[in-house]
Amino acid sequence: MHAGGAILDTKNINLMNDALFKAFMVHENNRCLVIDFIHSLTGIEKEILRKATFISGEEIPIRKVTNKKQLMDFSIRLENKQRIVIEMNQSNPSHIFDKNALYAFSVIVELSHKNMDEYPKVILINIDNVNIFKTDKPVLNFKIQTNDEIVENEMYESFHLVLANIHNPKYNIDKEIIAFADFLQGKNLEKLANKYRGSEKYMAAIRTVADLTMDEDLIGYYDYEEAKEQELREAKAYALKTGHEEGRKEGRKEGRKQEKIEVAKRLLSLGTDIEIVAKATTVPIKELEFLKENL
Repeated sequence: MHAGGAILDTKNINLMNDALFKAFMVHENNRCLVIDFIHSLTGIEKEILRKATFISGEEIPIRKVTNKKQLMDFSIRLENKQRIVIEMNQSNPSHIFDKNALYAFSVIVELSHKNMDEYPKVILINIDNVNIFKTDKPVLNFKIQTNDEIVENEMYESFHLVLANIHNPKYNIDKEIIAFADFLQGKNLEKLANKYRGSEKYMAAIRTVADLTMDEDLIGYYDYEEAKEQELREAKAYALKTGHEEGRKEGRKEGRKQEKIEVAKRLLSLGTDIEIVAKATTVPIKELEFLKENL
């Protein structure tokens, strides 16, 4: 925790940041808030959720040692061996939905291998900050269906929460879902405290976020993710604004940089010496050290 070092600005906070979102969702103080949200969205009984195990950054099952190590943002293990996977899509491209669905099916396969006599099911919750499907609906629900819209497979279901549409008057959305969506979009803890004054669980959540802003380990990861998001936004915005080759080059440059980082992560996860990774990818050692600490 904080010992006179770094601290985040609580008047300019991003609760959709990968690091802060994971730390917030898994925190014991927020358990009631998260349970109420999931119950309202999925219909799963609260008592079942209270007995579940909450996990941040759980590793996705892989079939080959050469596959890249990937982590789920947040997952919940229910007592019947079933899972809920929650992914935050702050500003990612449209293919993120396909990637998240692939994550969920990887878990289904893993559960099937471990529990041949049990009926596995994974529920995927995508929190969408960019309206990937260009819809006016606040919540989308996907199941595996035939052309006649008959549910063909009960092992997978997904809910897509579109933050931008949460107050669309055309749709009657549960107040717990609205409160949770609004909270995630808050950028200032003082304003959030005024908005949720009188709600014991949300005031506890705000105090928890305030504590997290003083966690020096979290701050390093938070700043790294924010810088990465900003670089991607700036490169895309520049390419769209100019429409020139220079903008496209900038976008490709940023893409190559991210590819190098992904390769570096893969090599580090396999135990490759950090100096060798630096030579192979040209990623600075200081950055590699940070990546290694947060694998």
